[in-house]
Amino acid sequence: MLKAYSYDIKKASYKTMDSVKAEDNLLGNAECINWIDLCEPNEQDYKILEAMNNFHPLTIEDCRHFSMFPKMDEYEDYIFLVFHDISIDALDFLDKINGNDKFELIKKNYNGDFDVFGIKTFEVDLFITKNTVVTVHQGPVKAISRVMENISKGKDYFKRGRDFIVHEILDGLIDQYLEVAYVWDELIEILEEEVVNESVKGISEKILTLKRNHLMLRRTITHEKDILAKMMRGGASLGVNKRAMAYLQDLHDHISRLQDNIEINREMLATIFEAYLSSVSNKMNKAMVKLSVIATIFMPLTFIAGVYGMNFKYLPEVDWQYGYLYVWVLFVIVSLISFKYFHKHEMI
Repeated sequence: MLKAYSYDIKKASYKTMDSVKAEDNLLGNAECINWIDLCEPNEQDYKILEAMNNFHPLTIEDCRHFSMFPKMDEYEDYIFLVFHDISIDALDFLDKINGNDKFELIKKNYNGDFDVFGIKTFEVDLFITKNTVVTVHQGPVKAISRVMENISKGKDYFKRGRDFIVHEILDGLIDQYLEVAYVWDELIEILEEEVVNESVKGISEKILTLKRNHLMLRRTITHEKDILAKMMRGGASLGVNKRAMAYLQDLHDHISRLQDNIEINREMLATIFEAYLSSVSNKMNKAMVKLSVIATIFMPLTFIAGVYGMNFKYLPEVDWQYGYLYVWVLFVIVSLISFKYFHKHEMI
């Protein structure tokens, strides 16, 4: 599905379009600032895209297939960016909740369907020419939908130029990362509480899942941070507006803080995992101690039973009227002495 916005600089007004033709020459009209969005493009849309500005076939191919890593390619008259949009299913219901209720809802789902906290990655491709931004994505993207919604409400990004449209889209993508990181922060707090309370059932799988998700997000933002740094360094040659540099720096700072947060979380998860293993080991040691104590208590009883089970003719207590009771009393006394000894030394 194609949706386009074209802003006339002289008239200070824009129009929306549901189709674009090569003969419209949007990209060649310096008096217009354009944003063309392709959501779930079909083969015809790719042909239109290729005809717009004679975009390189390799960039069109990148749009067709998912790229594992964000990247930036520079061409003679445009820049091609690959960024990633990330999401977790939990955000769909958390978006409707405010305040402390979010934490309670996270905690409720924590022991239910933990898969709702798993990361999902989508690709967002951007072609940036002198006066036009083209976005291509294979499914709905919240960041892009939010910008479109703001435009429909009267927010005018086009007056400030092409770079500010790019900034709003990238800022929305990075905000999504921060929302996901917030949920993971809460999950780590819950994990800490469970390990401290020795509620260790199923925690190892959850820790490993979070570590894997943090690694995926870290891989994504590391490349995107490099892209933003490259855009700031070569801003003039790339045609980036000087006023937009401060906004790119702001995005770079957000990603840097997020990167630090991910590193801290990964260290915390490693610490929690070590504490979890220590807790499991302690529980096993306690169980072994209890079993050892039980075995030790029964050792003298087994010895006594063995002695009085011997079939000697002249065993003194064999003909004694109270011999059986005497042995049971002896069992109880020895057991109590053993128990008191182990309890005094805090072994049980």
